Amino acid sequence: MYREDRLFDKAVFPFPLPDSGEDILGSFMLQFYYKRPDIPKTIIIDHMPVDSELLVEMLEEQAKRRVKLHVPQKGRQLELLRLAKNNSAEYAAIKNDRTGREVIALEQLAQSLGLSKPPRYIEAYDISNLSSESMVAGMVVFEDGRPLKKAYKRFTIKEQELQNDYGSMREVLKRRLMHILTGEGDEYFTRTPDLILLDGGKGHVNTIAPLLKELGLDIPLFGMVKDDKHRTRAIATGGREIQINELRQVFDLVTRIQDEVHRYSVSFMHSRHKKKTYSSELLTVRGIGEKKAAKLFMKYKTIANLRRASPEELAVTAGVGKDVAEELWRVIQDM
Repeated sequence: MYREDRLFDKAVFPFPLPDSGEDILGSFMLQFYYKRPDIPKTIIIDHMPVDSELLVEMLEEQAKRRVKLHVPQKGRQLELLRLAKNNSAEYAAIKNDRTGREVIALEQLAQSLGLSKPPRYIEAYDISNLSSESMVAGMVVFEDGRPLKKAYKRFTIKEQELQNDYGSMREVLKRRLMHILTGEGDEYFTRTPDLILLDGGKGHVNTIAPLLKELGLDIPLFGMVKDDKHRTRAIATGGREIQINELRQVFDLVTRIQDEVHRYSVSFMHSRHKKKTYSSELLTVRGIGEKKAAKLFMKYKTIANLRRASPEELAVTAGVGKDVAEELWRVIQDM
């Protein structure tokens, strides 16, 4: 509250989440200014509320003079509006154990994408592969602008014999979305996200959008586009790109999500590829087939654990005799 261009007072008013479509600004202004004696000449707002004419009529009747509702585009008044928004975001951050930067990033992201409310629960997907080998996908989750690592998921591509990013993305999303419809899975796999982000452009979005429609799911879907240096550049819809470079908080958030999902999927791909490589070495031992090699990796998980196993322990796990186990142990020590 400014009087004679000086900060006079400030106040914070927490509200519960409004119903979809409710004009919380207009509703608040009606309550706040009703029968107040000190109506200001100018009220700075970030958008014109519904029934603004009736609101102005009420304000002018109480003030007995002209009252202006103003949505500033530049200058000092825009700075004041930003100050009010930052104060609000900081209060919400303290109340909800979040930073003001995260609150503003989610608000701006919602505005940029045309969402009705900030996306508190975001899922992002990325496909990783080495040619047609070790084809995998990673899903990361951000809740309230922060990674929710216990909700991350990894997928092995099962239906694509050859490298096909679009086909792989459709396979992964279908497998994941079916958990929403069936209600089968943990609390995170059965939860409907507020937003789905794909590591890719319009082609990926156009591949998955029909799937959402086919399954009867209304979930906002966008792609995360990178430049030729593998840096975040824009957000893709099915037909165009939304530039986010000038929205610093949004840009930083989307970059974090894109970097995290890429890191997660690539690390899974490398671990799968290593296991396949090591598994092929185990198959050189006479008497060790794919099933026995799989048993060994299921038991010991890593090469380091395998190396620590004795020939006797390897014999029990793989179900082989002493001679095969000793040969297996020698091969493992050289891996």
